[in-house]
Amino acid sequence: MKLVTFRGKAGTNEIGAVVGEQVISLNACLADGPPLPTDMVEFLAQGAPAMARAREAIERYSSQGHGDEVAVPLAQANLMAPVPRPGKIMMGGRNYLKHLDELRKEGASREEKIITPPLPHIFAKYADSVTGPGHPVVYPPMVKQLDFEGELTAVIGRRAHHVTEDEAMDYVAGYTIMNDVSARCLQAQGLLTVSKGFETFCPMGPWIVTSDELTDPQRLSVITYINGQEVSRANTADMLFSVRQFVAHLSKVFPLEPGDVISTGSPPGPGLYKDPPVLTSVGDVMRIEIEGVGVLENPVVAATR
Repeated sequence: MKLVTFRGKAGTNEIGAVVGEQVISLNACLADGPPLPTDMVEFLAQGAPAMARAREAIERYSSQGHGDEVAVPLAQANLMAPVPRPGKIMMGGRNYLKHLDELRKEGASREEKIITPPLPHIFAKYADSVTGPGHPVVYPPMVKQLDFEGELTAVIGRRAHHVTEDEAMDYVAGYTIMNDVSARCLQAQGLLTVSKGFETFCPMGPWIVTSDELTDPQRLSVITYINGQEVSRANTADMLFSVRQFVAHLSKVFPLEPGDVISTGSPPGPGLYKDPPVLTSVGDVMRIEIEGVGVLENPVVAATR
């Protein structure tokens, strides 16, 4: 399944699923039963019963057919981030060896020692930075170097605490795409949280591909484009730490809850590390394609205040 959060006709968020070129409202298709939550975190917290009801909604739509009251064309749907307010946004860093080489080259001029991390390298973003597919990324006035990082992101579906690597994938509901938008000028000053934390600096989407549909997250191409020009290409097979290892490791630090997201780190090729650098400007369009997941595209716009 491809699960989405979208803005319904009443102007409130709904949980839906993509069926062909339509986005269907799960609750509209299940009008004769108890309603599902309209918040993705609450939906995921209901676990297998909610997933079963979602599949029932898709089957009813596919077999019976419905009109505009339950579906909207995908091209016209106002998609939000699939998890608009994650409880935790955990960001992997330094997780591709070729990206480590880029960091070492950049750090050489500052005599900065970049080691290969012995454990998953983690930092955090906050929910205020989340925005959805197609929504603008705002270029703040204080930022001079705006960069992109297209990353595969796992969405937690069950509470996970002290789980093993063998168990870890049972706790993943599915996968989405994240663009770890970064203010490199501030990151260079050691301000990692600030550089990554501006409003709209966490585009996510377009949906969650459930893990029963995408069974192997470690063999996916990840391609990023700026204005239609390819700027980064990698494969998740080249990760230093896998999704399985991220989940198991982080669950030993704190409980992972439904709706928490784990982004698995930047592939090689962010703009700052190119020669010459390829940074984003107002008017640019950032596009990330991940095999088996989908496409996340966002325009860059000027701040209005």
